[in-house]
Amino acid sequence: MSTYKGIGEEMIVDYRTLVDAPSPRFFKTHLPMSLLPPQLLDTSRVVYIARDPRDVAVSCYHHNKLFKMIGFVGDFKDYWTIFRKNLVDWTPFFAHVKEAWAQRNHPNMLFLFYEELSKDLPSNVRRVANFFGKKYSDEQIQQLCEHLSIDKMKNNKSVHPEWMRHSPAVAEGAEGFIRKGDYDLYAVCKVGGWRQYFDEEMAADAEAWIQDNLKNTDLRFPSV
Repeated sequence: MSTYKGIGEEMIVDYRTLVDAPSPRFFKTHLPMSLLPPQLLDTSRVVYIARDPRDVAVSCYHHNKLFKMIGFVGDFKDYWTIFRKNLVDWTPFFAHVKEAWAQRNHPNMLFLFYEELSKDLPSNVRRVANFFGKKYSDEQIQQLCEHLSIDKMKNNKSVHPEWMRHSPAVAEGAEGFIRKGDYDLYAVCKVGGWRQYFDEEMAADAEAWIQDNLKNTDLRFPSV
């Protein structure tokens, strides 16, 4: 079994340990559809969340700065260059998103945008519940949304484990997984927070890169 040892606990990273887990099982992955089982949508329900690539780049930048084992020591402008060239984990970005977008109408696929979740979490929680055939009261939906709030996430040891606060693998003074106003496991920035990192030249470059990759597709990221 392959594991990563933190301070006082162990984080499992080997998928084989989940094979015998009781149903229903939940798997979280950053792998593209092409690297997942080809029969996945015939046997499972998939929720895919896409996000503006500029915010993703900022999020990944902080993630890469967080862990010493990744070894990135440059500034964001350096990081944007290698992100844009698909030289970081889980890229190429657009190929990843387009594979899921092409399957968005499959009955077992729910394609969501992170920006939509941030704008109206309760409505999207209901969408996910309906997708899984679950019914919850307004009170239950409200409780879940409160549980998913940034303040609760900062204190949720499943998302922000204690070992990260003291691990030698984590950069000294790092902000951790949870940073500003929104969250995921990438030390994310707020929706639209990329504007604080891109100068005028980088913003123009990013816009041209996005438009070039969106040619011949109806995929569009929500404007914020």
